[in-house]
Amino acid sequence: MRLGLYLLSLLLVSTGCTHHGIPKLPASHGHLSLAMEGLLEEKSLERVMDGMATNGGAGTPDEPSVELEPEQAPAVFDEVVRVLKGTPTQEELKRASADLAAACEAGLHEACAFQREAFVRPERISGGMFVSPHPVELVERGMFALLIFRCQIDAQGQVRDCTVVEGGPLEGTQRALKELQASRYRPATLAGHPLSIPYTFNLRFLPPNAELSQEEELAWARQRVSQNPQSAPAWTTFAMRLALQSPQEPRYPQAVARAHALAPRSWWAATEVAWQQVQAGQYAVALITVRPPLRRERAHPYVLETAAAAYFGLGQCKEALAEQARAVGLLPKEWPQPEQERFQSKLKEIQAACAAPPAAPHVSAALDPR
Repeated sequence: MRLGLYLLSLLLVSTGCTHHGIPKLPASHGHLSLAMEGLLEEKSLERVMDGMATNGGAGTPDEPSVELEPEQAPAVFDEVVRVLKGTPTQEELKRASADLAAACEAGLHEACAFQREAFVRPERISGGMFVSPHPVELVERGMFALLIFRCQIDAQGQVRDCTVVEGGPLEGTQRALKELQASRYRPATLAGHPLSIPYTFNLRFLPPNAELSQEEELAWARQRVSQNPQSAPAWTTFAMRLALQSPQEPRYPQAVARAHALAPRSWWAATEVAWQQVQAGQYAVALITVRPPLRRERAHPYVLETAAAAYFGLGQCKEALAEQARAVGLLPKEWPQPEQERFQSKLKEIQAACAAPPAAPHVSAALDPR
């Protein structure tokens, strides 16, 4: 019996169901938010979780170097376009990539569209096809493991500057890393210019034809955060598993907070932290926390709902009404009817409260649906 080791350059192997995963109620706010993302992306819930757990996905442009206000984004975007029309250096490309991401996150749809069209991810040319035997006794003991490497794929297509994010309990980490660094890629390009970018490689060990149960996935997630306390993918996976399977567990808020601290670009973790802040009456802080997810190009009902609750708590009726109305309008028709009714009820509550004489800022009916 042999244990296969497969290189997954974009997503981990999906071991869950293949449908979109519309949840049965009761379900946590975090579960509903993840499931909604799967529905909006036409992907299974497991694929959405696996992709998000890599902290932005494998092979993405540089993170924003600065946070832009919406009114600043057009000028920054124009400068990026100007630079890319010339013959930029690697440093200029890196800065242009980060500024483009910042303009997109500031809500400039033109920048988001340009980024989608102009950025081409790396493509493997040779090497990196890991099929490695492993001791039979490990398979018989039902061992599962994950290796995560954070590297750079440079403008020549070479894999370099790798660090081990998660090393797993199995031998061969250095052997796998050596084979990985010997592989060659067609480099990423931005507007046709070869670009050095960060790239996350995920290698998952599974016995042949194995499939983890939900309980085993959660147990594995617990083990990963224990063994790799600085790993953003580990904490993100753990938080999402708890959202799906055990949201009442006392460690859930801690796991979400840790995932957000290690992966601040994760829209899901930011939204969940903001939702928890709303429940605690920390409306101003929640509004700051949910701001980046709120600027995503594709609107998400549970992100909008969180922002609406924060605005309402601050007594900002116009903004609260606008965000909650958008959230209601974006709910797919196949979404669970009780959730649709809850969103509608919240909208009516905000409308009624905002039509009444001014009172002290408050928020109600923002309880985590379960």
